[in-house]
Amino acid sequence: MVAAVEAKEVEYQKTQIGTMQARRKIDAAQGADAKKAVSAELNAFKQSLADETAIQLSEAYERGAVLSFYFADQLKGLEDSGFDIASSFRDMVLSLDPAKESNRLAQYAEARQRGLLAREAGRGKRLELPKRLTEINDLINNKNYAEADAQLKKLLEENPNEPRIFYALGRLSSILAQPKITFDESLRDKRLSDARTYYTSAISSANKQTDPSLVQLSYVALGRIYEFYDQDEMAVKIYEAAVKIGDKGDASAYKEATEAIVRLTKKP
Repeated sequence: MVAAVEAKEVEYQKTQIGTMQARRKIDAAQGADAKKAVSAELNAFKQSLADETAIQLSEAYERGAVLSFYFADQLKGLEDSGFDIASSFRDMVLSLDPAKESNRLAQYAEARQRGLLAREAGRGKRLELPKRLTEINDLINNKNYAEADAQLKKLLEENPNEPRIFYALGRLSSILAQPKITFDESLRDKRLSDARTYYTSAISSANKQTDPSLVQLSYVALGRIYEFYDQDEMAVKIYEAAVKIGDKGDASAYKEATEAIVRLTKKP
C-alpha cells in the first residue's frame, strides 16, 4: 500500500501541474489546431507519468511488495475525493484475487520499457540543464529579461515539472515586480501572482533528488510575497516550513525565515 501511495501521489501531483500549464497554453493558443496540439502534448505527458509509475511499481514488486499494482488500481480516482481509505482497507484485502497479481510484471512490461527509455532520454537533458540555467541567469543579471523569460519557458516545455526551472521563473517574476522596473500596480500584482505560482510549483514538484536549498529558498521567496500583502499568518506558516528544512538547505534562507517568524509574531 505504501509503495502504491508513493507512486500514485507523485503521478497525481505532476499531472495537476501539467494540466494547469496546459490550460494556460490553451487559453493563449490561437486557432483550433494549436489548442489540439497542446491537448496532444498533455496526453503524451500523462502517458509518460503513467509509464514512470509502472517502473516504480515494478521495482517495488521485485523488492517483494507484490501487491503494489493491486493497491495502485484500488487508489484510482480517490485522489480528489478526500475519501479515507482506512475504512475500506479490509474490503480491499478481501476482494484481492492472488492469481491476477502473478502476471503483473508481464502486464506492464511495455509501459516499463517506455518509461526506462524516457528516463534515459531525460538523464541527458538533466545533465545539460545546469549549464542552460547558468546562461539564463547571466541574461537576468544583464537585465535581458525578455530573452530570459522566453528561454525559461522553452526550457520548461522541454523539462516539465522541473523544480529548478520553476524557481528561476519565480525569481524572474519577482525581479520584474520590483518598483524600479514595474510602476503599474496591477502589472506588479500580476507578476507577483505569477511568482507565487512558480514558487509553489517548485515546492510541489520537488522530489527526493531535489536540492533542499532550492525548496527552502522557494518557501522564503513565497513567504516574502504573502508578507508584502500583509497576509502575516500565511507568511509565518510558510516561513515555518522553510525553517523545518533546517541546515540541509540554504543558510541565508534559514536565517531570513527564522528572523521573519520572530518579527511577524511580535507585531501588535
